[in-house]
Amino acid sequence: MLRTAAGYLHADPHWWRKILIGGALSLTLVGGVFGAGLVVEQMDNARRGFPTPMPPWVAWSSRALIGLFALMVDVLYLLMPWLVALILFFCGAFALVLAGDGAQANTIASVFGAILTAWMLVVFLLGVAPLGRLIFIDDSGPERALSSAPLREALRRDAWRLYLRARIVSLPAYGPFVALASLSGWIATLDGPGVAPGLLVALWLTSSALLYAHLIVAHVYVIAEQRVGGIIPRAG
Repeated sequence: MLRTAAGYLHADPHWWRKILIGGALSLTLVGGVFGAGLVVEQMDNARRGFPTPMPPWVAWSSRALIGLFALMVDVLYLLMPWLVALILFFCGAFALVLAGDGAQANTIASVFGAILTAWMLVVFLLGVAPLGRLIFIDDSGPERALSSAPLREALRRDAWRLYLRARIVSLPAYGPFVALASLSGWIATLDGPGVAPGLLVALWLTSSALLYAHLIVAHVYVIAEQRVGGIIPRAG
């Protein structure tokens, strides 16, 4: 699946240029929605039998709207549990500190952190985010994608093994991102007049590598969805 997905992406002679544009946009405060929108459009094209070339950088407003809905799935499953846990922790920790039991508060913080880290790992391995995007495309709307449907689809009895395999085989796509993120962190520790421009270029390439990984993952999950017979349709 990984080889096929990469082949679709690289068949576009301008793939690197489109990804670099998306990476530059993602460095801005709100530009990430454009990259997310590109990934969703690429998934939609692949599902309809047109996996290449990649969509051009046009229709900016609609792409931003699509990307915003796609990112809301990430917020729902990744950031929202953190916000709820932080609220509960601060309420409980504040009460314990007032009671003079600071050690207990530290223990609770460690437990919360371990649970949330495990949750994020499980959500990532199950592929909830790409499955949410597939449901968004399948329904032509965000309602079901912003419910528990992506998690239920990821755990579907006759499909979860292939979805998990799709995530595992797509992990090498994150290799360039990890390497460039490490390089950016190393550059940030340096001193000198050329550090700032070098760090900016490294961050640009890091952002572009993450978009590249998301596009590869998108193709892998489209292939996995086709092999399991498609997303469960909307009830009724």
